[in-house]
Amino acid sequence: MISQMNIPTIFTQVEFFYSLACYTVILSGTFCAIVRWCHMCHPFDKQGDYFYPARRQMTFFYAATALQLPYVLCPADSGTWFFARSFGILYYPVCFAMLYHRYFQMGKMWRKVSSVFYFLTPFLLLGGLFTIVVFHAEEILLPYKLQWECVVGGMSILLSIRMIREGRWLIKKVDDYHTQNFSSDSDFPFAFAKKILYLPVMWLLVMWTQFLVDSQLLKAFVDLFLAAWQIRFLCKILHPNKLIHSAQGQEGMDTIAQDNMERVLQETEFFEQIVQAVDYQAGGVTDIEDADNEPELQERERNRENSRLQIKQENWESVKNEVLTIVSRRYLEPSLKRIEVVRDVSSMNHTLAGTFITQVGFYRLVNAFRIRHYERLMASDSSANIGQEAAAELCGFKNRWGLTNARKRLKDFDYDLIEKYVS
Repeated sequence: MISQMNIPTIFTQVEFFYSLACYTVILSGTFCAIVRWCHMCHPFDKQGDYFYPARRQMTFFYAATALQLPYVLCPADSGTWFFARSFGILYYPVCFAMLYHRYFQMGKMWRKVSSVFYFLTPFLLLGGLFTIVVFHAEEILLPYKLQWECVVGGMSILLSIRMIREGRWLIKKVDDYHTQNFSSDSDFPFAFAKKILYLPVMWLLVMWTQFLVDSQLLKAFVDLFLAAWQIRFLCKILHPNKLIHSAQGQEGMDTIAQDNMERVLQETEFFEQIVQAVDYQAGGVTDIEDADNEPELQERERNRENSRLQIKQENWESVKNEVLTIVSRRYLEPSLKRIEVVRDVSSMNHTLAGTFITQVGFYRLVNAFRIRHYERLMASDSSANIGQEAAAELCGFKNRWGLTNARKRLKDFDYDLIEKYVS
């Protein structure tokens, strides 16, 4: 195999630089793969699959950088250079899409044929190119270079579509974290997601630039930067980035869950008592001889259902009023959390309160009160001696930029919902 690859024994100075830069990436990737596979922080190693859900995939993708070894051995060869150019635009889309899907969605990728196909296709293509350059089959690659470039570029575009879909999903989840405040009952690692949100697009653009410019010097500098970035990224992911519930938070969630179960039992009994009373008022208990009177039974069943709907509607309005009253008292608290509002709601209404908050959006609801407070404060005579920054902080915002962002998010908010609750 060595003789078939025509490995040179003497490199020019610039070729040695290209080879060394690529070798640095491979060495860095191999080191990161070993560390990622072998190391898990204590005590998180006891539940490694939960705290490190993408550990196996990350290890594989780190190790996959070793596929560029032919370019290290023959940087002057046209075939190995084409393989090295193509590697990045095929590798990074599938790499980031698979990691995002596994880490954030916790999905079983292998259960879907499309996901298996998505993973295998680029690596089968890379494997084919790897075989061609290793056995120096130039008659297959170089005479059809333009066609191969079209195939590789087209495949990269298709892979990038999936990656962008995963990225858009992640952006939506981050936005949901802001608007719904899932910090108390969700494992979605917001801080980690924010740090790596735009990494896929950045690296894909870099690799496409390298592919189109067709410059080995550019690749050498990219490789050196990438080697350092791989180690830096490893340091970020060694410690688990999933949120861990505190004892107090977990106790609060358990209390709410128990209250919800009691509420279901109490409401069921309560509804049945009221419905039975309605049935009695409507015509008394059905006698045995009236059991065959189907139209009358259907009418009573409709009355029963209407009674249930009326009771639920009245309960919904009561819960909505209770939630708005609580928020109107506490919206100036800068650290107000969704779970704190739900705790303040009557124990029988936790589920309905959560449903109402989800429909409106927790931060939309709280910031609507703050914006109204700010507008009334600035319209009052006392605002002459208060700057915008101080006024925003008095209304519950951390700064005036928080006020500006909230206004952008609440352009379509119906303030009639809160008007009578604003003091």
